[in-house]
Amino acid sequence: MMENKARTKYQKVMLDLREKILTGIYPIDTKLPSEEELKKIYGVSRITVREAVNGLVSDGIVEKVQGKGSFVRELHHVKRLLKSNSIESFSKTAIKNGFKPKMEVLKLEKIKTNAELRDGLKCNSDYAIHSLRICYLDNDPTVIESNYYPLPRFEGLTNYDLSGSLYQVLKDNYGIDNLKDSESILRVVLADKEQARLLNRSVGFPLFYLRNQVFDNNKKVIQFGTEFIATDRYEFMI
Repeated sequence: MMENKARTKYQKVMLDLREKILTGIYPIDTKLPSEEELKKIYGVSRITVREAVNGLVSDGIVEKVQGKGSFVRELHHVKRLLKSNSIESFSKTAIKNGFKPKMEVLKLEKIKTNAELRDGLKCNSDYAIHSLRICYLDNDPTVIESNYYPLPRFEGLTNYDLSGSLYQVLKDNYGIDNLKDSESILRVVLADKEQARLLNRSVGFPLFYLRNQVFDNNKKVIQFGTEFIATDRYEFMI
């Protein structure tokens, strides 16, 4: 219980500092208040302050300079934005933008559907295929991708290697090309503990949340799912 309270304290400090950086209260290249000053501002221990600042350092928006203190840095200090949309292959787009993509498959399984999932897939099947992947840019985990595919159309999908381009697999093995999407839901959320672990960001790091359906030329749903995307590595063309 005490550990949870301490974690909540450092997260509150970190989120408040991040908000002040993003709103310009602490501009780029300025020095943050010292640990002693932050202790007094937030009424917390030095350890809590240090954990909060270290979280911002791991996110790339604060840099510690030995003997001088902690300085605000640009969000994209050593990063490059990936321009993409919800349909274009992650691997193909990454390569076009000069990145080396990598996909890590965490799950590929047949699961039982519920009413929400059947509605999203526009099918009545009691089962669907579920994939959970982490998408990397230059070895940096950037996207948590959770997708569902209707059965029986995609029976056998679990036998294919999804560590490359998913849409290439669908094209080569299911004859699906020229993908279309419906109106997608896009908003910003804050990373929870598991999302932060998978994306190697701090708890509370801002993420794009994208939910969408993907259709084939016959307006049949081929994919329904969600993505949690690190905002410092991605932008959307609208």
